[in-house]
Amino acid sequence: MQAFEALAQLATRAGGFHVHAPLIDLTKSEIIQLGMRLGVDYAITHSCYDPVGGAACGRCDACALRRKGFADAGVPDPTRYAMLASVP
Repeated sequence: MQAFEALAQLATRAGGFHVHAPLIDLTKSEIIQLGMRLGVDYAITHSCYDPVGGAACGRCDACALRRKGFADAGVPDPTRYAMLASVP
């Protein structure tokens, strides 16, 4: 994050950039639990790299990590998946 921020300072005329990454030290499970406390409607979100007709693919790494995060958090995953692969 620091390297990207330094690059942004040099690569842009305006400079003054600061990268905020408040979730960087949280696990997927912790992020989901925080979102639940904040009232995030996870049914209208997905993390998919390759969505299929508005649904998450269910096969990519992002889908697998998301499903595992929900399982680890003990929260039902409301994501619509086009295909379900086994959770790692």
